Amino acid sequence: MRFLRIMLTGMFIKETKTRNGKTGAEYVKHTLVESVRTDKGPRQRTVMQLGRLSIPRKSWPLLADELERRISGQMELSLRKTSEAVSRAADNAMKNFAPRAERRKENVQKEEQPEYERIDMSSAVTSSSRSAGAELLVHDAWKLLELPKILRDLGFNKSERSLAEAVVAARMIEPGSDLHTWQWLRNNSAIGELTEEPLSEVGRNRVYAIADRLCGVREQIEEKIRHGFQSMFPDKKRLFLFDLTNFYLEGQALNNTLARRGKSKQKRSDCRLVSLALAVDSRGFPLFSRVYPGNVGEPSSLEDILTDAGLTGGEPCLPGLGMPTVVMDRGIATDDNIKLLRNNNINYIVIERGARNQEYLEAFKNAENDPSFMRIDRGSQPPVFVKKVPGAREGSVDVLCVSAGKKEKEKAIARHWEEHACEDLVKLQTSVRKGNIKDRTKILRKLGRLEERYSGFAKRFDIELMPEKKDDSRVSELHFKRKAVVAASEDEDDPLQGSYVIETQHRDMAADEIWKLYMTLTQVESAFRSFKTDLGTRPVHHQLAERTTAHLFISTLAYSLLAGIEYRLSQAGDCRSWKTVRRIMSTHRRNTVILTDDKRNIHYIRQTGMPEPAHLDIYRKLGVNYRMPRFKETIAKKAR
Repeated sequence: MRFLRIMLTGMFIKETKTRNGKTGAEYVKHTLVESVRTDKGPRQRTVMQLGRLSIPRKSWPLLADELERRISGQMELSLRKTSEAVSRAADNAMKNFAPRAERRKENVQKEEQPEYERIDMSSAVTSSSRSAGAELLVHDAWKLLELPKILRDLGFNKSERSLAEAVVAARMIEPGSDLHTWQWLRNNSAIGELTEEPLSEVGRNRVYAIADRLCGVREQIEEKIRHGFQSMFPDKKRLFLFDLTNFYLEGQALNNTLARRGKSKQKRSDCRLVSLALAVDSRGFPLFSRVYPGNVGEPSSLEDILTDAGLTGGEPCLPGLGMPTVVMDRGIATDDNIKLLRNNNINYIVIERGARNQEYLEAFKNAENDPSFMRIDRGSQPPVFVKKVPGAREGSVDVLCVSAGKKEKEKAIARHWEEHACEDLVKLQTSVRKGNIKDRTKILRKLGRLEERYSGFAKRFDIELMPEKKDDSRVSELHFKRKAVVAASEDEDDPLQGSYVIETQHRDMAADEIWKLYMTLTQVESAFRSFKTDLGTRPVHHQLAERTTAHLFISTLAYSLLAGIEYRLSQAGDCRSWKTVRRIMSTHRRNTVILTDDKRNIHYIRQTGMPEPAHLDIYRKLGVNYRMPRFKETIAKKAR
């Protein structure tokens, strides 16, 4: 073994060469060291491992100078000109240097053991600033659901459990692609200092791998989380709220068997879609999830979820709930699905897909003044009027509902689509007049498409096609006008506007109680909003089906933590959303403080900042311990 030393001020670079005795292969590594005086004479102390340098030897003194300045926190320009190659080598070295210093737990400074040094105050700087506030909340929620134990029981080692927590935290705090997650873990977050095993150098491929690993045990994890939520927050309402949504994919996704064309709920008809079915309880806690191709019909997904829940076999797997009541919106509540629920003796609260309010036209005409209707006041929102009547199906009841707010919304929608329909008719009329289209069959086909696009199109417009004198198959002019009956009734209220019919088997419940239970369906709608906005689940960038499924399951896990945090805050009287909480907590950070003492020793102190009142308010409401370990290390001696 031999080494070459080039010395500059107090630090220098040492090159060490070793040879494999069997293969003859030569290995080279470089180290930043400094000379220190001891009782046994001068000794060399390793400051930083540099790996194998690619810059020429003549640049090593400049690199040693640059690294010494960075370690001591003195980033002012050197008297020597630093090349781009030297700066790049220094950047790479410092990336790996700070995390190693932070990991050395043997240097933890306990609060009850004060330590005094004479410090040069002008030398004080900070480095390696990382967000810690939201990470502390996520870490607390992760432990509260006992996910470390769940994953350990499923065969995940400490490193895998730590990375799983970090990836889920990234989806909650800084959602993005897997590449973005990898960069965030390395450069922006302190989550790696909270996990079971410190995360300093995470490979990009490990981020993909851990998502796939978690997805492979999806059913077991979801079951444990269901039990955890029910144990912590018992639910007596016994509701099973179910809905389905879709997410659009970026790129062609030609090899993704889940990517299909369909009706996008985000109005992205230009992209392929993937669908997610989700069941939550009355608090919004997730119960089950399943991924489908993007063109799946909403009604067809119900039976799969009921089977997963064990509801079709008579032995529900929801702890402490017995047989729950299924609540779903009209997109899924087809006649066949209602029969499926009835055949399995499952109670339900639904609005059937068909327009059943037509059956109760007379009752709806004067609902707001009818004393048989119960008025439900909703604070600043318009009231709702409800009335319970015998149902059409055996053993069921119908609740007639009229919402003033829904009525105004439907009027606004009608005005909006009529304006668009008029614009499309004017365009078609102009084309006929210019002679661009004359064939009667083609014009009728275009009118048919307008009728498909705008519900009630034929009821609201009178259209007349004027044939040419010489050829009846060709059109010379197109005339249209709004129907007189519709125009005359614009100022009158349509008795069916704002009305709907809720069907249920709970005959013993009052009308207002049934209505309130149905309105809990907004919990699953809120869950989907969180998926799409707070958790950044869309767009999906993955080009393979298994990666897409893993991506959506990471979002489901993240939503489980999010729902728990929001619910616990609401129990403390705080109704702020995770998006707001995350923004507030982003200013609570963890930093490395660099100080030089009167003996020229450079001290690195890794600690979390003092929480501000807004941070403390959230920590106290959630019962989160925000104190993180404080680490101190003497790194090197500063040159004179």
